[in-house]
Amino acid sequence: MSKPRSTRQSQKRNLPRRTTGGGDPREERSAVAITVAWTASVTSVLLADLVTIVAHFHARSHPESKTAPPFEAIMLLTACAMGLASVTLLAVVWRVRRLKPPMGFTVFAALVAVAPVIVVAVRLAIR
Repeated sequence: MSKPRSTRQSQKRNLPRRTTGGGDPREERSAVAITVAWTASVTSVLLADLVTIVAHFHARSHPESKTAPPFEAIMLLTACAMGLASVTLLAVVWRVRRLKPPMGFTVFAALVAVAPVIVVAVRLAIR
């Protein structure tokens, strides 16, 4: 009498094979790479925005500080540059992907990326 096969082995044999990328088989690898770059740029812009806000409040609460206003300006410029790159990547991701990113995240990413550009435009318009 032979031993019965374990159910675990039989379940393993019935599983579908995964593609080599580990991602969605409907997406190209280049589309996935652009999406990863876009989400990383959104995260970077968000962090640069937050640092700019903190630097702005620090400069307002410590007017005697000589380094806070230049740091705020540098961070705002950095956030603008990364925001423009993020909007560009958003346009590329929107064209390249078959499955579009979630609308909520896309709107959030666009607002985060455009916010520093709007701040710079308003500051230039006021002066």
